[in-house]
Parts: sequence; C-alpha cells; structure tokens
Amino acid sequence: MATILPTFKGYTVDTRLHQFRKVNPDTSIEFIDFGSEEGDKLLCEYIDTLDKNSEEFNRIASYFLS
Repeated sequence: MATILPTFKGYTVDTRLHQFRKVNPDTSIEFIDFGSEEGDKLLCEYIDTLDKNSEEFNRIASYFLS
C-alpha cells in the first residue's frame, strides 16, 4: 500500500529515511538529512507546525528517541 508523504516548504518529508527531498525535474533531486545543520533547522520548523497528537508527530519523536 502506497503512503502519501507530507510536504513542507516544497520538500517531501520522509521520516522513514530521515530526509527532506525536493525534486526539480529540469535539474536534480535535493536531499537534506535531518541530522545536517540545514535539516535540523527545517525539522524544527516542521515540528512546530504539527499537531502534537498526530501520527506524524509521533514518527518524528521516535527519530529523536532512537
């Protein structure tokens, strides 16, 4: 079964792979790992937009707890 991944600021948020991804069909695919400086900043901004009782928030919380 396919899962539709959330998007934030034009990036696809993949909690399984711990990445933000943005595809530009004309040039490339940009990958930003959650653990990078830029990824950490985006992740904090993204978390601020989430409902603290949502499944997505729980997936992100598990990233920090592992």
